[in-house]
Amino acid sequence: PIIQSMAANKRTQHEMQAHSSGGPPPPPQYPDADAGADNEEKPSPPLRKPSDSKFHQQKLPAWQPLLTARSVFPLFFLVGAAFVPIGAVLFTASQSVKEAEFNYTNCRDASGISCLEQANKPDYYRWLRPPCVCNMSIHLPDNLTGQVFAYYALTNFYQNHRRYVKSRDDSQLLGWKPGSEEPLQDCSPYRQDPGSGSWILPCGAIANSLFNDTFQLFYHSPTAGADLAVEVPWTSRGISWASDRERKFGRVNNFTGTSKPPNWRLSPEQRSADSFQGDEELIVWMRTAALPSFRKLHRIVLHNASSAADWFKDGLPSGNYTLLVNYAYPVNAFSGTKSFVLTTSSWSGGRNPALGIIYMVVGCLHIVLGALFVVIHIQASKNLRSSNNEDQQTIRPVFL
Repeated sequence: PIIQSMAANKRTQHEMQAHSSGGPPPPPQYPDADAGADNEEKPSPPLRKPSDSKFHQQKLPAWQPLLTARSVFPLFFLVGAAFVPIGAVLFTASQSVKEAEFNYTNCRDASGISCLEQANKPDYYRWLRPPCVCNMSIHLPDNLTGQVFAYYALTNFYQNHRRYVKSRDDSQLLGWKPGSEEPLQDCSPYRQDPGSGSWILPCGAIANSLFNDTFQLFYHSPTAGADLAVEVPWTSRGISWASDRERKFGRVNNFTGTSKPPNWRLSPEQRSADSFQGDEELIVWMRTAALPSFRKLHRIVLHNASSAADWFKDGLPSGNYTLLVNYAYPVNAFSGTKSFVLTTSSWSGGRNPALGIIYMVVGCLHIVLGALFVVIHIQASKNLRSSNNEDQQTIRPVFL
């Protein structure tokens, strides 16, 4: 407003000078309509003030504990007293599980040819040539009592690689996507058969790299003679999670116009009449492992089978066995190894002492910290009493 009034005074002075000098009168000045609109007061924005409640104004009553050594060390002793026994129980249960592992990476066939070298040749993985068959003589030093499980173990195989984990089409596995429908791009390069141009079912690197070694186990009973070998009966039914069978894999009714994965010897319908829900070996393999060294359940020993007779009804007896391996899975490409594992289980699962050790370490650490807090509390109390005594001795009465 001050600047506007000064400008108006200057205009008035110029007009008076021009009028006194005989010049033409200045044109009349009219008020600007837009200027009046700009000078009007604009409505202020709505206030973002929270409601006047105890919650919004942070006036609710609160309690903040003051942690002292006297109140903390009993809690540490309590946690330690609980964790150490729990860890001991878990560790004991894990140690009660018996297992035997046999590495067959470098096994040889009857003619002495290395199956590892044969598996690296083209077409061995997909079994277009006869697989390399090797026999391994194994010995169980102790009885495996109870339910026995057979696993295969791989090392240095990174199933947790990002592109490998994504290389699948869950809609195909559930049976929602017809075989003629285009799979996901994540399945490339195992998405389309380069020869026929048809879509691969199931597509992706996980399915294409399916473990395809097979095993037979024979027991040499000392009472039946050295030449008599009894085959251990087992099954693949029940080796996968029920949740995977029910929620992640379905039945595909039509495979027309599709191709099997390049490295598969059999088509999905030949592997299982209820593909993919009935192909439990595939279901187990498709659940990718988190670490590069892993085991996957392969077979469950049938202890009540008629062929088991009395030899295997309580488990697997100690003694000599022959493991017959149809060797087809190459591991040289990733510098890995292959093993066959026989193991039992307990109420806490398989043999894994890590959880029990962690519980005991955490419990012992809490006990040590609790003892440290006790020492700190005692020392602080002594220092406080000595300080109070010194203050009392420095105060002397004054007599008037």
